[in-house]
Amino acid sequence: MVESLKDYLGLMEKLGQVLRIKKKVHRDDIPELIDKLSGQRKILLFETVENYTCQLVANLAPSHDAFKQLFETDNPYEFFVRGIQKTEKTIKITDKKLQSITMTGGKDLLDFLPVLKYYENDSAPYITSGIVSSIDPDTGVVGRGIHRMEYRGGNCLGVALLNPPLTTIYQKYLARKTRMPLSITIGVDPSIFISMALKPSLGVDKLELAGGLKGKGIPVIQSYESTTEVPASGEFLLEGYIDGLKGKQDGPMGEISGYYLSVAETPTIVIERLSYQESPIYHALLPTCPEADMYLTFVSRAHLEESAKRLFSWITNLTFVPRTFGSSLVVNVQTTEKFKVRNLILFLLSFPMIKKVVIVDNDVNPEDLRDVEWAVITRCKADEDFIILDRLQGQPIDPTAMDVYGVTKIGINATVSGKNIEQRARVAGGNRERIESILQSIGGVE
Repeated sequence: MVESLKDYLGLMEKLGQVLRIKKKVHRDDIPELIDKLSGQRKILLFETVENYTCQLVANLAPSHDAFKQLFETDNPYEFFVRGIQKTEKTIKITDKKLQSITMTGGKDLLDFLPVLKYYENDSAPYITSGIVSSIDPDTGVVGRGIHRMEYRGGNCLGVALLNPPLTTIYQKYLARKTRMPLSITIGVDPSIFISMALKPSLGVDKLELAGGLKGKGIPVIQSYESTTEVPASGEFLLEGYIDGLKGKQDGPMGEISGYYLSVAETPTIVIERLSYQESPIYHALLPTCPEADMYLTFVSRAHLEESAKRLFSWITNLTFVPRTFGSSLVVNVQTTEKFKVRNLILFLLSFPMIKKVVIVDNDVNPEDLRDVEWAVITRCKADEDFIILDRLQGQPIDPTAMDVYGVTKIGINATVSGKNIEQRARVAGGNRERIESILQSIGGVE
């Protein structure tokens, strides 16, 4: 299994899954290029960024198939669920193969890192792929998470510590009136990155979950400025502390929902040291590009598929609709009783992440939304097959969420189960060899 971001890129390039942009690009142009090129369903590697010595990579997980290659399995969902049930202790190494720069004395982070302003009305450039790590002063366990960081000029970053464990750890340092040391890692392989979204048992480091996925301990090094251990393979390491002064407004910044989010007040990190690997690669994550969606929906599908298929064995496939941040789901099923389909809908809508679910037969292609819509139009009676439920727990990033994340959800039974529906008309098939010859003669079809 891959050991680093560079290993992963090497693997995916052999499979033709890396699109190299060799022409020099300006930092300001990269967000739009990521947005336009992500539809190629390939990893994007910008070899030359104007005024920077590092390369920049984006769209690291262009599809769920990337996880098949990453985990070396045909069923990455089952592999993932089984893997995170195990833990492997980290392996401390002393050989730090990093070059370092002291970031005091008026140095500016933007002189070294191509931090991007992703959306038109973003308040500033943002780091969106940084793994923030800090030691819990009570337990000594390192808490980690991916938190957006706002560039605040010079060597300062705002950090939105909105989720545990780091929000809890931050409160502990505030109570002690001591500086909170932080180490920020940028540029790891997707198996480590995706592990940062997991919720480990009390006292367990998220890197131990990543080790469970890999089947061996993650090599770590101790930070230069603190005792916090971080992945040794990280392309960049930023070290500093939260300054303890009053926070500032953070944002607005465009989020995965496609809308801006501002946080009334977030603390400021003072970066004291910047370290990096030889020929480093900066990871830029555009929140609305396929990569962010793939991480979210891969983890969700892995957990959901196991529990759903255990209760409803006639499920054949689950497909999250792209660009809906895991809120919209299409489920293929074998023909069954109508009441069972209703039970499945109610079960799926009980998950906070899911806002809309459409159940279809196996003759419907869930990745072709026109085919799904055809099933809804021709196989549904709105008064019988639509289920609308209000005041259910949804995702906090849903712009329609009210009160305590209350949202209205919808389930649609677009199957033929229990209905007098005619057989679907299929186009008559011709001779495959002759047809392929004709298609190739005109350059193929999309």
